[in-house]
Amino acid sequence: MRWTLFALPWLVLGCWGQTEEPPGEPVGTFKAVGFMVEQSCGAAVPAPDPLDLDFELRSESNGRAYWRKLGGAMFAGLEKDGEFTFQVSQSWMVLQPDRFRGFVGCSVTQRDVFTFVVETVEPSTEADGGVADGGVEDGGVADGGVDEESGADAGIEPTVLTLSGSQTTEIVPLTGSDCTPAVAALGGPFLSLPCRVEYVLSGEGVAINVE
Repeated sequence: MRWTLFALPWLVLGCWGQTEEPPGEPVGTFKAVGFMVEQSCGAAVPAPDPLDLDFELRSESNGRAYWRKLGGAMFAGLEKDGEFTFQVSQSWMVLQPDRFRGFVGCSVTQRDVFTFVVETVEPSTEADGGVADGGVEDGGVADGGVDEESGADAGIEPTVLTLSGSQTTEIVPLTGSDCTPAVAALGGPFLSLPCRVEYVLSGEGVAINVE
């Protein structure tokens, strides 16, 4: 008997061609980590813990958003008021029907949702520590002691962003399916059905400013 293993959403989402010009305007580059808070699917869903994500985020004024894992394909989603959502739903056949045994087969729907909020970290001010620039004196030279003729751009700091959210995978048998043989108690790869995998995500990023 051959079982189907399921991929997490960054492998199954419909993607933008890697050779095409990326759509939207850049939002930032991010490094996030996800900690598993639920895994009721078992071996059927390979799920590392923790989950490491390095990706780029883009958006359009019409609410479309684009997420691309560094070095990978680009996926389309939605953005509203700083909240980004990427989701997909697909159906899969886990076990073929067997009319000789009267077995109707097992098919499931897999729904993946990747959602998170991006916020801007406000830069520190004199009120934070009483002295600007972390309490370090200028040293007699404007712009934090760096000579303007050196070409150093010390007066411009990158905009820091924070990210928080979740990534979930839910797998539910289709109506009329018999997925009993797919459960681990009967030798199948699923710990249970329906089942769910969930991560809590957090991370930081740097805004990409377009001139």
